[in-house]
Amino acid sequence: MEFNSFEELLSYYKEYGKKCGFGVMTKRTEREEDNSVRYVTLSCARGGKARNRTLNIAKPRPTGKTECKAKINALRQDRVLRLTTVHNIHNHGLSPKKSRFFRCNRKVSDAVKRVLDTNDQAGIRANKSYGSLVVGAGGFENLPFLEKDCRNYIDKARHLRLGAGGAGALRQYFLRMQYKNPGFFYMMDIDDDGRLKNVFWADPRSRAAYQYFGDVVTFDTTYLTNRYGMPFAPFVGVNHHGQSILLGAGLISSEDTETFAWLFETWLQCMDGNAPKAIITDQDRAMKNAIAIVFPNTRHRFCLWHILKKVPEKLGSYGSYKTGMKNALMKCVYDSQQPDEFEKCWNELLTTYNLHENAWLHSLYVERQHWVPALLKACFWAGMSTTQRSESMNAFFDGYVHSRTNLKEFVDQFDNALKKKIENENLADFQSFNVTIPCISRSPIEKRFQELYTIAKFKEVQQQVNGIIDLNPKLHNFVGAVKTYMVDDEVCLEDFTKLVKYFVDFSEIDAVATCSCGLFEMREILCRHILAVFRCNDIKYLPEMYILDRWRKDIKRRYTLLKSSYDEGERRPDSNRYSSLLSICYQMITHAAGLSKHTEDARAKLLVMIELYRANEEPPSMTQVGSNVDSTANATTVGGAGEVHSPRVVKGKGRPPSLRRASRMEIEMRKAKAKTKKAPAKGKRKEVHIYINSN
Repeated sequence: MEFNSFEELLSYYKEYGKKCGFGVMTKRTEREEDNSVRYVTLSCARGGKARNRTLNIAKPRPTGKTECKAKINALRQDRVLRLTTVHNIHNHGLSPKKSRFFRCNRKVSDAVKRVLDTNDQAGIRANKSYGSLVVGAGGFENLPFLEKDCRNYIDKARHLRLGAGGAGALRQYFLRMQYKNPGFFYMMDIDDDGRLKNVFWADPRSRAAYQYFGDVVTFDTTYLTNRYGMPFAPFVGVNHHGQSILLGAGLISSEDTETFAWLFETWLQCMDGNAPKAIITDQDRAMKNAIAIVFPNTRHRFCLWHILKKVPEKLGSYGSYKTGMKNALMKCVYDSQQPDEFEKCWNELLTTYNLHENAWLHSLYVERQHWVPALLKACFWAGMSTTQRSESMNAFFDGYVHSRTNLKEFVDQFDNALKKKIENENLADFQSFNVTIPCISRSPIEKRFQELYTIAKFKEVQQQVNGIIDLNPKLHNFVGAVKTYMVDDEVCLEDFTKLVKYFVDFSEIDAVATCSCGLFEMREILCRHILAVFRCNDIKYLPEMYILDRWRKDIKRRYTLLKSSYDEGERRPDSNRYSSLLSICYQMITHAAGLSKHTEDARAKLLVMIELYRANEEPPSMTQVGSNVDSTANATTVGGAGEVHSPRVVKGKGRPPSLRRASRMEIEMRKAKAKTKKAPAKGKRKEVHIYINSN
């Protein structure tokens, strides 16, 4: 047989191998000075000797090599490649049905690559993208590639799209954002060696939103890291729909007081020196010290969810944990309405279960002003429940930001998450503007909230209005113009319902009321107990103090007019053209698929167009646009000058997440080694040599 080119020969032999059921590889080639192939050997993919390329001999890698001799040789003669030798005998089984799994038969087409690129930039995971391709092809067997091939392409495409992805690329990204919008703020902290230590950034929209929702802020560093192990440190607030809203973010090199102080001072500078009224964090000691230094007048509160999730770890070893101790602790936390009630309940807990020596409970009691609900009613928590605060970051970035990425890729994924959050807020704004939830009562108070509050917050008000039905306030005390009512209410828990007494102080002069449940002080929503007392006193109109601008839908907030500076300029020109053509193709396909004759006509015309454009195709442009930024016109890099180097890998707190689990054999060997070290030095000692392969 003769072939005009090496490509033609390779294509033919691969197709032959696919039909017979074996893979093909190029074993040997010799080329002329003009790089044309003079001699070539194509062989079965299972030819050659098996080699163990791993250093851990206890875990050898699988190999497909069987020293198969099947091959063909071709020599260039008279400007064609002529077969000189053919060996078709294999020393292994053949399976045509499994041919699609051989590497030589797997190929990701350009059309599929476009889909993968688009989905990856939209934050869609690789397994979801592959699943959609399987459905579109009508089954796995109809795809000429595997999910692994899709993942490999995505990794390669990210590398090409993001470049080096280190601190230098991150700095260029920030400069580009600042060029597009001067309101974009960033600060990079550099050490003496020119390496990145810490970085903070905030887009113009986040800075403007802080003016409306910066009264209470949550700060958490436990959610994500990147390739360098740098903890992600976002500042998050709550908007008028009860949604989480970003107010700035940072990547830090360590979790000590000095680093947190730098981050808080930078954030305060970004927000024009306006500190929040309250900040909610976990119990990190360094974080607490930094807050006391930078925000001396800000109320610092611990997230109750972070505290209570440690209860099984700290108290689970006690025999009485499941027989009453846990319930007694929860009663102290949630049922205490006044400070003296909490003190009494806490002392009973320690005495009943003999917990006076428990160091963890002692540390909680010392810092009780930071977390006990009965002691925190003077602090606005901006409508965030305990679970909402603890899960706000998970919900904020779920499906978009993934750990172990480089710095530039991390910020890119972060931008995708931010776009989605802004779109959710815009949709909620539209819903509050376009639709109205009907009132469930004839109360003018409910009607007033319906007119002013966003849908999400009005639903919370309606939950309290609905709870009035079963309440019957009783006058408990009367001092001057202040009446004190006792309200019996049923609180529904997971498995049972319990009766709780609440007390409401009501002033006849100005119709101002306070409740011992503290719902308004903590979530800024009027509780059903106060609403029931208002009904008893025939209060038809609310004092203005109970209508908060934070939840109103009729207020025009300036930050909604600002656009975040997304890095759209990095998209290639052919990507923009591809997107515009794709929308037109979708319209054509929709109309053509309705009738069989239209489908055949469209297919014929498209095939002609493909051949026409393929004959005149030019290589795609890799030029990036939007990078005409003067890199010297920025003074927000501190601690160093010139080129910014990538940070060192940070050693995080606790057990490293990448530490593998040791095998049983390794554990036993470590125990044996430990025993030899502890052996007494009496008489003649026997030397024991233990060799452990760390790999």
